[in-house]
Amino acid sequence: MTPRHYAPSQKVLHWAVAALIVALVPIALAMANLPDGDLKNALYEWHKSFGLTVLALALARLLVRAARGAPPLVASLPAWQRRAAHASHLALYALIVVVPMLGWAGTSACCAPVMLYFTLPLTLPISGGMPVGEAILRVHQVAAFALVALVVLHAAAALHHHLVRRDGTLRRMLPGRAE
Repeated sequence: MTPRHYAPSQKVLHWAVAALIVALVPIALAMANLPDGDLKNALYEWHKSFGLTVLALALARLLVRAARGAPPLVASLPAWQRRAAHASHLALYALIVVVPMLGWAGTSACCAPVMLYFTLPLTLPISGGMPVGEAILRVHQVAAFALVALVVLHAAAALHHHLVRRDGTLRRMLPGRAE
């Protein structure tokens, strides 16, 4: 049976992942442009921890969606927008999983240990050292830019639904609302 609205858990997971992705962007830009030192190292550690948290939340989100489903798109949506919505959501889910996996793999290869919030070691067993790690991290960077572009498109589409179409699409995902 298709649900009529998003469950509170789906909303919490959606907004938590969104907030972390928004936080990861300035952290990534800062850490990439700072000179070597304690601040740069701390930002790398926060970036890795937030990325691993995004991965865990994304996997939880996929499990909840598989178990519960999602409400249908608004009936008045043109066919091309339905296809675009499905394709962009699929791409978002894929990148929200792939980007942190690539970061985790690249960092594990070149720059072990990978520590979750400075305490729990989560290094993957990937060999190859710096050459392999840097190659994986280049793909991570390109995928991250694609993810940011899709997030911006997703937010713009949500605002279009809310401000122009006024069809309730955005309200369905807002906290505390049934529909």
